Amino acid sequence: MQKNDVSCSPHCPFRAFTCYRNALIYRRTRRGVEAFCTWIGDNCIGPKCQFAGCARHALMPDSTCKLKLEALRPRREEEEFSIEEEAKALDQQVYSKIKDKLKKLGPRIGDLE
Repeated sequence: MQKNDVSCSPHCPFRAFTCYRNALIYRRTRRGVEAFCTWIGDNCIGPKCQFAGCARHALMPDSTCKLKLEALRPRREEEEFSIEEEAKALDQQVYSKIKDKLKKLGPRIGDLE
């Protein structure tokens, strides 16, 4: 597998490629391991087959693998917030909830601010 190859293949590194006809077997030959379709009696054509699927539901309509795309995507680092910023944001959320509840009680909520 090349580094940027995101296409689906019967030799899935995640072991998720499946055949819905249960006709896929792997054979050892001189050239290496081959995916063989017992239904047609020839090598498996991979995601081009109408019975091809993914056990992890990652096969996309254009025969790319969603799992490989996610593996290639760089990881986002989480933004760091200071404790004061988090407390301020939490305070605003709690204040807005309380304000909404107090509005139901009377029209003079503006006087409390």
